[in-house]
Amino acid sequence: MINTSKFQGAFLQYRADQVAAEQLRDRDLTPEANRTRQAEARAAARAKLRQAIPQRPEGPDPRDAVLDALAPTTADGIAVLAHQRAKVDALMDAGRNILQVIQQADETRLAAILDAAETSERVLSSSDPEGVQAELRGAVFDRLADLGHEDAVKAAEAHADQEATTAWADALEALAGGDEPGGAVQSAIYRHDPTAYRGTFGLVSSPDETRTLADAKKLAAQDGMRERAEQQADQRQTLTVAGQAAGPTEAGR
Repeated sequence: MINTSKFQGAFLQYRADQVAAEQLRDRDLTPEANRTRQAEARAAARAKLRQAIPQRPEGPDPRDAVLDALAPTTADGIAVLAHQRAKVDALMDAGRNILQVIQQADETRLAAILDAAETSERVLSSSDPEGVQAELRGAVFDRLADLGHEDAVKAAEAHADQEATTAWADALEALAGGDEPGGAVQSAIYRHDPTAYRGTFGLVSSPDETRTLADAKKLAAQDGMRERAEQQADQRQTLTVAGQAAGPTEAGR
């Protein structure tokens, strides 16, 4: 399991910076000057948070290589697979659910189920063949890992790390943009490390701090919308300047 302490630290620092910015008031300054200082402090907090956003994992899903390796490479292996497919079909005809069959399958039978997933009439006639195939692959992989298949266990750990890194990247990026991370992102963080979640997104604050954070979040959302509007305006200006520099097209001459 990857160490997410630096992501947790970045979250907590940003939260503290939000509170500090909201409380940044000087009686000797005008209300407008105080608001400017607060806005600058919030911008600095977002800039610091952006530096902590991890790079999202690239490359194939490590689980795919494990599943692909289940395919037989010899004539005997293909024959065994066909025999197992017939048994699986018989169990299905007898009323067994495919997920129930997977839960009790050994590696050979799992290979047969996986092999049949792309051509099974039951799968292809469903309303969402691709979705069903993905569900079957996921169930087969999970059963393989439960059986202690060495490569599957390693791939499961690698995939969990990829999911956690992506979730933290999405969460910190959302916060830096003035938004709250969605439920799916927070759920992914919780699945990977419940303790890390409770120490960040699941923290229970005092009533006063809760109110301060609520006000800070509203201001952060406004800042984010303003920044995005400014970025869009800059992009339009850049395109306009580029178009003018290019001059008239051949058709317009």
